[in-house]
Amino acid sequence: MATWVVLSIIAIAMARQNMSAPGLYYDEAVFGGLAKDFVIGQKRLHMPGCETVTMFNRRLPVFVQPYLGALKCWMLIPAFTVFGASLAVLRLTSVSWAMLAVLFFMLGIRRWLGTWPAIAGGILLTLDPAWFFIGVLDWGAAVPALFCRCLAFYFGSVWWRNRNVASLLLAGLFLGLGVFNKIDLLVFIAATGIAALCFYAQDLWQIVRSRGGVTTAACFAFLLPIVITLPRMGKVLVVAEQTPSLAGELKEKLHTLLALYDGSYFYRLINLGGLFNKMYDQPAAVYVPLWLVLAIAVVAVAGFVRNKHRLRAMGFLLTSLILTTAGVLLLPGAVRIHHAILPFPLPQLIIVTAFALLWNTKGKRFARRAVRIVAIVSFVLMAATQVYAIAKTEKLIADTGGRGRWSNALDAFCRENKERSDFVIASLDWGFNEQVAFLADRPQLVEPFWAFSRYNGQLPALPQRSGYIYLVHSPEYSLFGYDLIYLNGLQTIGEAVDIQPHSDRQGQVVFYTIRFRE
Repeated sequence: MATWVVLSIIAIAMARQNMSAPGLYYDEAVFGGLAKDFVIGQKRLHMPGCETVTMFNRRLPVFVQPYLGALKCWMLIPAFTVFGASLAVLRLTSVSWAMLAVLFFMLGIRRWLGTWPAIAGGILLTLDPAWFFIGVLDWGAAVPALFCRCLAFYFGSVWWRNRNVASLLLAGLFLGLGVFNKIDLLVFIAATGIAALCFYAQDLWQIVRSRGGVTTAACFAFLLPIVITLPRMGKVLVVAEQTPSLAGELKEKLHTLLALYDGSYFYRLINLGGLFNKMYDQPAAVYVPLWLVLAIAVVAVAGFVRNKHRLRAMGFLLTSLILTTAGVLLLPGAVRIHHAILPFPLPQLIIVTAFALLWNTKGKRFARRAVRIVAIVSFVLMAATQVYAIAKTEKLIADTGGRGRWSNALDAFCRENKERSDFVIASLDWGFNEQVAFLADRPQLVEPFWAFSRYNGQLPALPQRSGYIYLVHSPEYSLFGYDLIYLNGLQTIGEAVDIQPHSDRQGQVVFYTIRFRE
C-alpha cells in the first residue's frame, strides 16, 4: 500500500502539466460532456449514437456508442459533482481511476506471488508510457476497461486461493461490466478462457461438477451488465461491416502494436498532431524494451524452471497474451492504442511472474546469481527507459501545447467564448463539437457535417449570419474534407467574411474560424 501511494504521487506529479496540455481531444471530451450534462442539468449537442435516460429530471448517459457503454461517464460524475466539470478535474479523475486499477493489479499479484513481485508489477505498469498517457488522456474508454480487468484479476486470485463465493461473483460481475463498457473486452475474455481450458481443464471441470450452483451464479453475475447491450448488437455488426478489410488494417495494427510495446505511441501521436496515417513514417525519439524483456523472461523461465505447476501458470499467461493479441489483430476497426492495449496487464504480469520464478529457482550458486543479476538489470533498464520516454513525451507536449487535433489552441478559443450565448458555433468537420460542448457553456452548437454526405458533393450554402462562428481545420488535419471546400471557397470573397487562423505554441495553424460580417 505504501508503494502504491508513492506511485500514485509520482503519477500525479508527472501528469501535472497535462491538466492543461495537450488540448482536449474529441473522443476524450464526449465522456466528460455527457457526464457534465447530467451533473449541471443541461442538454448539449453530442455525436450521433449517444443514448440517455431520464433520472432525477436529468439525462443520465447510458451508451456513448452502440458498442460503448457510459461507464466512463459514471466514473466522472462524482468528481464533477464535488469539484466541478473542468479539463483538470476530467484528467485528474482519469488518473485516479487508472491508479486504482494499478492497486488491484498489485493486490492480485500479492495474493499469487507475494509482496515484492506485486511492487515490481505496480512499478512496471504505472511507468509504462502507453498506460501512463492512456491513464491521463483516456479516449476509447481504456481506463474503465483495465480497471474492470484488474478487479476481475484480484477477485479471481482471491477465489482461486480460498474458493470464496463472493469473490467469484464479483470477478464475474466486473468482467461483465467491462464488456458493457466496451464490447471488445470479449476478445480478452475468450482468449483467457481458451488458455484456461488448455492448461486447467481438469481443475475447472472438477469445480463445475462439485460447485455447479456457484458457477452458474458467477455466469449470471457476468451476464447481468451485458443484457442491456444485446438489443444494440445489430448496430455493432453494422459498424463492423463498415470498417476497412482486415488486409487494409493489418499494417496499421502492427505499427500500433510495435509502438505500444516500444513506448513511442504517444510521442508519435502528439508529434504528428493525431495524423495516424503519418505516425510511423519516421523513427521516434524514445524506446522502451518491453518486447525484449518480455522475450528474455519467457525464454529464461523455459530454460531454468522445472516445476510443472509453475510452467503451467506461465503457459496460461503467455497463451492468453498471444490469443488476445491475435484477437485484436482480427477485430474489425481495432487500429488504435486503446484497442492494442487490450492484453494489458498480461505483459507486466508475465515479466514479474518470470522474475519471481527465476529468483527462487534451484541450481548451482553461480547460475542463480547470474539469473538474479539479469533480472535486476532488466527491471532497472525497463523502469529507466519508461521514465525517459514519459519525460521526453511530456517535453514535446510542453513545447507545443499539443499539435493538430491534440492542440490546446481550441481550448483557448473555448475559454474566450465560454459565456457567449449570442453565438452559434458550427463544426464543419469532426474534431470540434465535443470539446466546445464541454469547455464552452453558453454558445449554441450545431454539427452539420454528419449530413453532408447526403448532398453528393453539392454542399449547402452556409447561413451568412454574423452570430455564427464556423470551425474548420487547417488542410492537413481535416478528416472528411467538407470544411476545406467551404474554406477555399470563402477565401475568395474578400471583406464580406472574416477568416481567423488559430495556431499552437510554435506558430503552426491548427484551425480557422469563419465569421460573416454585418
